[in-house]
Amino acid sequence: MLCGSIYLVTVSDDDVRALAGAVMTLVNQIRRGQAKAFNPELVAVLEVLARRGDLTPSELADALPAPASSVSRRVKALSEGGWVTVTPDARDRRSYRVVLSPAGRAELDRLIRQGLDVFAELIKDWNERDVREYTALTRRLTSAEPPPDPPAARTHPWWKES
Repeated sequence: MLCGSIYLVTVSDDDVRALAGAVMTLVNQIRRGQAKAFNPELVAVLEVLARRGDLTPSELADALPAPASSVSRRVKALSEGGWVTVTPDARDRRSYRVVLSPAGRAELDRLIRQGLDVFAELIKDWNERDVREYTALTRRLTSAEPPPDPPAARTHPWWKES
């Protein structure tokens, strides 16, 4: 189909299925690799703190997003490992603030380097053009507008509909 001076090509269902399968295989391989190397839930807290600075547990829960009880368990584990520092919140005595410690920053840097090394090994046979093209296509895919949400689930039994 011609649109202005750009040809629009319809992608076949088979091609969409193949792309979806390849992406899901990659996602699953990444998840398995991460689970072997570190606790993704704890690292997520470190990443948020590295980006945003010190936060309260509720701010962390909003940023992750995760339930407050889960965040409390994660913060406790990170504090016991020396990767975060916990201090009372001067503005709210019922809460506390969490900040990334130097040891936590070093651990995050180590994990980032380890991840980059894994990627470098995976693409060792690629040339610069392949890497840049794949990067551009992946960025296009991840920045695409998501499809609309499906219709809301029923809140009442089907037999009560008018």
